[in-house]
Amino acid sequence: MAEPLANPDAPSPAGPAPGQPSWRLLLGAGDARLASQAWLDLAVTLVAQAVPDGAAPVQGAFVALRQDGARYARAASFGEGAVSFLLAKAAERCLQLQRSVVQNDEAAGGACQLALPIMAGETLEGVVAFELSRSVLPQLDRVTRLVQWGLGWFGRAGAANAAPGQATEWLGLVAAPGDADTAFEALCSMLAAQWALTRVSLGLGGAGKMRLRATSRGRLSTLQTDFVIALKAAMEEAVEAGTALAVPPQAGQLAAIGAHQRLCRTHDVAWAVTLPVRLPGHAGWVAMTLEGDGGAPQPEQIAGWQAVAAQVAPLLALRLRAERGLLGHAGALVREAGTGRAAWKPVAALVAAAALVGIALFPVPFRVNARATLEGAVKRSVAAPFDGYLAEAAVRPGDRVAAGTVLARMDDRELRLQKLDYEGRIAESRRQADEAIGRRDMAAAGIATARRMQAEAELRLIDAHLARTSFVAPFDGIVISGDPSQSIGAPLRRGEVVYELSPLNGYRVALEVEESDFAAVQPGQEGRMVLASLPYASWPVQVTGVTPLATARDGRNAFRVEARLEQPDAALRPGMQGIGKIEAGTAPLAWVWVRGAVAWARLKLWAWMP
Repeated sequence: MAEPLANPDAPSPAGPAPGQPSWRLLLGAGDARLASQAWLDLAVTLVAQAVPDGAAPVQGAFVALRQDGARYARAASFGEGAVSFLLAKAAERCLQLQRSVVQNDEAAGGACQLALPIMAGETLEGVVAFELSRSVLPQLDRVTRLVQWGLGWFGRAGAANAAPGQATEWLGLVAAPGDADTAFEALCSMLAAQWALTRVSLGLGGAGKMRLRATSRGRLSTLQTDFVIALKAAMEEAVEAGTALAVPPQAGQLAAIGAHQRLCRTHDVAWAVTLPVRLPGHAGWVAMTLEGDGGAPQPEQIAGWQAVAAQVAPLLALRLRAERGLLGHAGALVREAGTGRAAWKPVAALVAAAALVGIALFPVPFRVNARATLEGAVKRSVAAPFDGYLAEAAVRPGDRVAAGTVLARMDDRELRLQKLDYEGRIAESRRQADEAIGRRDMAAAGIATARRMQAEAELRLIDAHLARTSFVAPFDGIVISGDPSQSIGAPLRRGEVVYELSPLNGYRVALEVEESDFAAVQPGQEGRMVLASLPYASWPVQVTGVTPLATARDGRNAFRVEARLEQPDAALRPGMQGIGKIEAGTAPLAWVWVRGAVAWARLKLWAWMP
């Protein structure tokens, strides 16, 4: 539990006179007590502006900061005379509960008390207490929010350890891990919350070349929307003028403010201020645009914001300089080495040579290119079961068929006539066997029975042939070869292939790798394939086998490499061709470019040497 305030009635330490707030003093204070007094004077002024109908709404106020251990001492005060008992009681209760406290006892007089804790994370660093007139009660929520926003000036490290307004907190945000735009966005959001503004935006560049980097309302769109165009135009207007511009205009402001007026209309805000800061050397400008609703800011507020922008701008420049790449540092070095004279040429040549060496040695993925042909993982032939003639062909190559689909039929007229003949023979043999049994001629009966059994066997063979006259698809697939539709009535020999089918759920890729790259290919390597008929998509493949047998094609030797297609697609068809690239590790960029020429030169040199 926090201890009571030490000497609440003791006079406040020396500082600026109450009632004379100064943003410059707040920003430039190097002592926590001086900054606390400046902050309290500003807070009293802003509360009075927030409650315009009441006369002297703040009757008394003080700031108490943590000292050694759990003791708290008054660092700043407002008002004449000693701190009232009720105000000290409200502050002590706030320290005990570590939350905002409001006291409104009508019997105690015509004042109410408001106390808010100063927190640094989970640590209680102090308390701010105000004694307000009863005219403030209708606006108490607004006053509370205003004071809470102002507490951000005490910093996250605690008011007892660091002066509010110093650049420590900003440096922590700007130097935070991650990309620069995220850090700038966090800075804009913090400033907008501390200053109770609608939006804070940051831009960098020069006149006519401003680039928006961040805004407190989230990540900026890459599109040139009206929102972005209006912000850029306002920043460029202030940079060209070389001074802060505001709408409504401040006293003595003479520069054109057309872009700021359009900004207010586009963003639907009451006022806008742009604060340009020129960076040292030729690094350009940093522009901070502030937007808000309600009454226009006072000149001292704008002066305070300008001082903050002047402190933040070098931090932003350092962050951007730290994120420069090799080419960015090279360009800066060239600009600093000379100003239009020949002094920059040796430096530029050295930088260019270093850049070329760096690019040549930069490791890049090494990919082996090869012709790719899509094949079915399984190929099934549909052949003629016996000699006959083709009667009908229902499908052609490229057609998709389901299991059981009739692909073609053979002429079965001769078989049906043979079936009728054998059925007649069977009936005649039965009759002859019955007559022989009636005559008790067992020899004749046996001969007739044998003829019947022979005819029945022939009949079963004919029935089997009739059942196989229709060619049926054995599975769901696609016809990849065979077009007998042009040969209706032509004779078919037993075993002659009529169709070839491939299933749709399995493919393999045949890659033709040139012999110069064959040694770099190993089973298990991955790659991608692009087909000529589908050039806007690629499919992953994995090498499953390498065939150490070369084949000549187009005057060159190539080796067959088989790969598995990892993601089958309904749009794929066996026989499609394209280009496959196999990932074979990494290699310097220069070697990837010249390896073919080097291999050719070495071979020719070997052949030429004695």
